[in-house]
Amino acid sequence: MAMRISIALFAMIFFIASCSKSGSSSGPSGPTGPTGPTTPTITSISPDSGVYNTTVTVTGTNFSTTTGDDLVTFNGTTATVSAATATQLTVTVPKGAGTGTIKLTIGSNTITGPTFTYLFTYTVSTLPTTGLNSPFGIAVDTAGNIIVADDLNNQIKTVTPAGAVTAIVGSGTPGFMNGGAATAEFLDPPSVAVDPMDNILVGDAFNYKVREISTAGIVSTFAGTTSGEMNGSAATAQFYSPAFLTVDAADNVFVCDAKYVREISGGSVSTLYDGSTYSTQLNSFTGVAVTPGDTLFLLDNDGWNVYQLTPAGVFTVLAGSGAPAYQDGPAAKASFGLATAVALDALGDILVVDESNQRIRMISPAGIVSTIAGSGAAADMDGTGMAAEFYYPHGIAVDKKSGNIYVLEPMSNRIRKITVE
Repeated sequence: MAMRISIALFAMIFFIASCSKSGSSSGPSGPTGPTGPTTPTITSISPDSGVYNTTVTVTGTNFSTTTGDDLVTFNGTTATVSAATATQLTVTVPKGAGTGTIKLTIGSNTITGPTFTYLFTYTVSTLPTTGLNSPFGIAVDTAGNIIVADDLNNQIKTVTPAGAVTAIVGSGTPGFMNGGAATAEFLDPPSVAVDPMDNILVGDAFNYKVREISTAGIVSTFAGTTSGEMNGSAATAQFYSPAFLTVDAADNVFVCDAKYVREISGGSVSTLYDGSTYSTQLNSFTGVAVTPGDTLFLLDNDGWNVYQLTPAGVFTVLAGSGAPAYQDGPAAKASFGLATAVALDALGDILVVDESNQRIRMISPAGIVSTIAGSGAAADMDGTGMAAEFYYPHGIAVDKKSGNIYVLEPMSNRIRKITVE
């Protein structure tokens, strides 16, 4: 009797265990091992480089056959999976992903695959602006508005991303006067910059001063008195020609002042570098950009090189052959025709306006110079990359939030927009 009960109990336990096993959830569909889903692997991706919206085939093992269970990211940005088998996924490259590894997550398993090289596209369009007269200086505020030093109108203007132009400061009369927006005067201002609080700094070179426009529209002298090279208090310091400037996140202002690089910090002016001490004396600095670590990238009036000035005061050629030409490639072998403006994008690339070559160039963090837009012909043609054409581009600024690049063409009074995807 006891043996019959034991056999019956054993049969019941076996039946319950079998039902439980056959009816339990195994997680995402696909091949499973003895204890659940088998760890997936990625063996290859094809292609391994491309632009936004490129279709990439990911090959491997143990993928889920349900597309929603396969989470694929490119450099941390989620991609769309349109088809899935146990050994192959079809995915679409997400916009702005950048170069980095592909990762696949299925359930609790996350694996890292090969690196995908993202190729940005640069599409040039023209803003429908009117009322500009030889605009030279350009910057972008935190709201994405474009700030322009409208040189021959002696005014500072804003331009919306849609192209609407408004004169915000300056009577239009050439001269020097601080005060309210409608009565203030500038003398052919060639440059502007925006500080972290959206105050606008103006390089008023012919008045030998750096001016400031508050967010309330009041103009004052930020630094400078008369012509000269005197350091010290901003209220007594002298500049020769404070023509081009930039500002860092800590509100330190860096100024191209003829052959000198000057800094305005904490209400005091100092000289960071004297271009006459360089091996081939530099007559005038004509462009400047600053990294988060306060390394400066500089241009001179020849426009054949891009220079670097470190916080320690080390001054070197970053890119350029030292002779006018057009050549992409490693920085030491690359050539520029006439570099007139420089800016940094959010990825740390250095953007250079190469005016005489009618192109926008880029120096990557790895030191490779490439052309991102412009065919080399002097014309007005919208388009993508080197299918676009510029007419003597001169100034450049980057909207760090959207990634859009804005380029000034003073001779045609145009602002070109480069959309980066």
